Amino acid sequence: MAILTRAFAARLTLLAAIYFAPSDTFAADPSAGHRTEAEKNEYHTAMLIADQKLAAEVKSHSELVPNLEYLTTEIGARLTGSPQMQQASNWTLQRFRNYGIDAHLETTQVSHAWIRGIDRAEITAPISRQIEIRSLAWSSPTDGALTAKVITTDITTVGDIAKYKGELGGKIVMTAPARLRPSNEVPANSFDALAPPPLAAGQAGEAVAPLSELTKALADERPASILLDSGKVDSLFNMQSYNPFEPSAVPMAFLTHEDYLLLHRLAKNGPIQLKLSLNGRLSAVADASITVAEIKGSQFPDERVILGAHLDSWDLGQGALDNGTGAMAVLEAARAIKALNWKPKRTITFILFTGEEQGKVGAKLFLRNHADAVSKIDGVLIHDAGTGKVTSIALENLFSTAAAMLEVYQPLQETFGLEPLSTRYMGSSDHVPFLDAGVPAYLCIQELAHYGEAHHSQTDTFDKVIPDDINQGAAFLAAWAWNLSEMPDPLPRQSNW
Repeated sequence: MAILTRAFAARLTLLAAIYFAPSDTFAADPSAGHRTEAEKNEYHTAMLIADQKLAAEVKSHSELVPNLEYLTTEIGARLTGSPQMQQASNWTLQRFRNYGIDAHLETTQVSHAWIRGIDRAEITAPISRQIEIRSLAWSSPTDGALTAKVITTDITTVGDIAKYKGELGGKIVMTAPARLRPSNEVPANSFDALAPPPLAAGQAGEAVAPLSELTKALADERPASILLDSGKVDSLFNMQSYNPFEPSAVPMAFLTHEDYLLLHRLAKNGPIQLKLSLNGRLSAVADASITVAEIKGSQFPDERVILGAHLDSWDLGQGALDNGTGAMAVLEAARAIKALNWKPKRTITFILFTGEEQGKVGAKLFLRNHADAVSKIDGVLIHDAGTGKVTSIALENLFSTAAAMLEVYQPLQETFGLEPLSTRYMGSSDHVPFLDAGVPAYLCIQELAHYGEAHHSQTDTFDKVIPDDINQGAAFLAAWAWNLSEMPDPLPRQSNW
């Protein structure tokens, strides 16, 4: 039996995806068939040499890890709108300029920043025990220490709330415990480590409602507080917000998965009473900036290839794997290209976003500020899944770009030993607003590297970083941007991705 090479397997995977996709998926590609095989081979050889040189530059002279150490240690966590986030934006602006790259900030404002206080919780009946608790970001505080009866529920959807109508007012409400994946299951990549487990075959029930929908409906019942399961093991917390930049209707907080289950077990034998104190506070209007840097194109300066990652983080850890690694990989990719003193055909733009964790604030800001130039963005690639090696790119249902993307990708595949291009749709990061605007935009797929544990938790710290793996990601970003910048034609547009 013949053995398929990785490159040939990649070609078959994408051709199969294109062949079996609905015909109305694709927009016409006006450049199709304009280039000979000799021209394509010449491009492939040139990109392979360039990609290897970029990989060697990063391997020999990378400043990624020292930059990341400063970001996570000296600046620390970077909640959107916080002084630390603005400090990080100003610092990255200077780093780009130190590397000889033109850079500037683009700034919007958010209605409120949020400052975490010291939160406390204690079971007062039927046992006495202190437990750890953490406010959701932008949670309203309690009015001092609050003591109330706990109502444990099996609520996972808005429809479930009807079963408890009239019972939740003035109570501390807990929804159903999180369903976790089996401990022996190994997800395929770092993003899959975040996905909830699917319902078992024949298992009744709807998918869990989005937090915003569930908590809004619960708040209408006027509980004293809403407590959520962190959904992580080993006493790790999770973090997010119910309504970014605005105070929640009722105080809200996370308990660890273990303590959440403890309270549900205690509830089987009688009433529970909990004393809690949530002490976060909101500031006034605050600035929120993105860092934008560019290496100007020599042939098509008005066309852009964008590399991006979000610089903001949640505030429990240090913002290392989510997403200091991605942000510093973009910075390092810029440094590497500039260090070789190459002049790309198209402008390569490097963006460190803010507010990814609160609805893609920075990506939407860039698109608003550059609305007249959106049609000239040739492609976007986002790095946002931790410290693990890049193994592929998610095609994000942009099948009309598959043939051109494969041409860009094959030299990368040979240089970095990658898997075939992925035909999956991943979503969930700063590339989504670009997709919504009709821009070809993609996401790096990465190895696990403890991302599921670190994501949004207090263990998202610098010591979890794997230097060789994240440097591979930086070299990959630089090489992808270079390859796309040198393509004779832009990627085809697809309106209904």
